[in-house]
Amino acid sequence: MSDQQNNYNEHQETIRPTTAQAFTPMIALVVLIAFSAIVLGVDIHIPLFLSTVIAAVVAVAWMGHNWETVEEGILKGINFALGAVIILAIVGILIGSWIEGGIVPTIVYYGLQLLSPQIFLVATLVITAVVSVFTGSSWSSIATIGLALAGIGQGLGMPPAMTVGAIVSGAYFGDKLSPLSDTTVVASGTAGVNIYDHIKHMLYVSGPAFVISAVIFGILGFQFAGEELDYGEIGELTGTIAEHFNVGPLMFLPIIAVLIMILFRVPPIPALTGGCILGFIWAVVFQGAGLADIFGSMNYGYVMDSGIETIDELFTAGGLQSMMWTISLILVALAFGGIVEHTKMMEVMLEKVLAVATTQKKLAFAAHLTTLFLILTVNSHYLTHVLTCRSYKHAFEESGLHAKNISRISEAWGTLPSSLIPWNPCGAFVYGTLGVYPFAYLPFAFFILIAMVISLIYGFTGFSMEQLHEKEAS
Repeated sequence: MSDQQNNYNEHQETIRPTTAQAFTPMIALVVLIAFSAIVLGVDIHIPLFLSTVIAAVVAVAWMGHNWETVEEGILKGINFALGAVIILAIVGILIGSWIEGGIVPTIVYYGLQLLSPQIFLVATLVITAVVSVFTGSSWSSIATIGLALAGIGQGLGMPPAMTVGAIVSGAYFGDKLSPLSDTTVVASGTAGVNIYDHIKHMLYVSGPAFVISAVIFGILGFQFAGEELDYGEIGELTGTIAEHFNVGPLMFLPIIAVLIMILFRVPPIPALTGGCILGFIWAVVFQGAGLADIFGSMNYGYVMDSGIETIDELFTAGGLQSMMWTISLILVALAFGGIVEHTKMMEVMLEKVLAVATTQKKLAFAAHLTTLFLILTVNSHYLTHVLTCRSYKHAFEESGLHAKNISRISEAWGTLPSSLIPWNPCGAFVYGTLGVYPFAYLPFAFFILIAMVISLIYGFTGFSMEQLHEKEAS
């Protein structure tokens, strides 16, 4: 490489955006998404793409970056969540194979007979929480037991948005309690906090939020207790399932196997792939399906044609191609986040925020808003935690606050609300897996909403905001 090229690359690295340059792409993003969603009522893929174009134009034409720098930012942004994209694709295949293999229908079959509407929401909250604690993955909980619970809820006549709100609440509570969770590891590690100290500190927020959520879901469940359950309809549903699928205890083995693999720290991609293979085998051995049908279900999704509308809607799902809407949204969103982070636009914005956070309360408030802003724009858990914890760690310590406070804020306002954002990989994952749009289940994601409020209250009041001891500060 020539000296001239080296000098040019060094110049690219020293370019810093002005305040106007840094904020322009973000303002464009907010305006375009709001206009498209509220006024036009269209999908947000193209508004996100146009925002990405604006960010690239600002970087090249206004700041003076070359295209190679912008492209490097795009690729880095996508790389942060490429594993998530692959998992999404596999989950689509998994759903198709598990319906074809009779696994999901069997769980729904027994669930309809064992669970009643009045206890269903609380049971869903607790079950998904337990699975997430032991697996360390909200996604695994949602894609396995959560998928089955969504089907049971539909069969019981529960509002889908309410059911998914309970699934997401339980899954994310369990994820925050687990030392196996990747986001928990990243948030605590970046802040330099022992992971178990971080989890204990997080419990001040997640513990009360979970209890309050359980009470609310219990109250919501009781409103269904007075309704006469249509056992004739449930009998029709279970009879239709038994007519089209071979159901029995053996059908539970694939889901148990996947959960065991994840519990023993088998990475999600091979664990879920193993689930797909088991679904394939179960479809051949127990359902007598042909190869063409199985491959079709794994690629395009299973298509149910029983003549019973509820059953047909429930089991017509899955497939690799069903995830392409979600994957394309994630890729465009990550490209935008990659540009604004790589060209230091995000860095400049964070510096402006920190400059006005002069007290502990102002600092805590700024950290909450910054974390939410980052998860809304860069669309990556890891990048959000790294930027928030790295930027605020020293500011917190200089103000006399322990670093575990910023790791907790980063989780409460970063990890948790990510599942409520349609263009975030987490919100898109829930939508692609369970078929309910994030804004629809948002009002019922009680744990997440309550945890965010509690965290903000702690920041304002100072309650449980641990101070830095003199020995730790020295």
